[in-house]
Amino acid sequence: MNFWEASLVFFGMVFFVGALAIFLEHLQKIASIKAEVKDRNYQHTLRRIEELAQQIQETRQMHTDHVLNMDDHLQHLEHRLSALESRVEQIQQEQQVRH
Repeated sequence: MNFWEASLVFFGMVFFVGALAIFLEHLQKIASIKAEVKDRNYQHTLRRIEELAQQIQETRQMHTDHVLNMDDHLQHLEHRLSALESRVEQIQQEQQVRH
């Protein structure tokens, strides 16, 4: 192998190693960017899931409040109906006593 061939091989290897280093650096940057995007997407998805969980909890609480409110109304109506039935019985007894 003469001097020119050896020089050509040497400089070819230097340029190849440099090009390979640049290529690998770009691959590393691309992988880093992809990891950042995945992390951002994961964080966004996690935030949305937490928001939905909060909305579900609020909906459950609102449902529970409405059920309890309806139960209170029903108990109030039952009390009024019971009082009305007692009054009707009292009136019927008074009418029977008169006749």
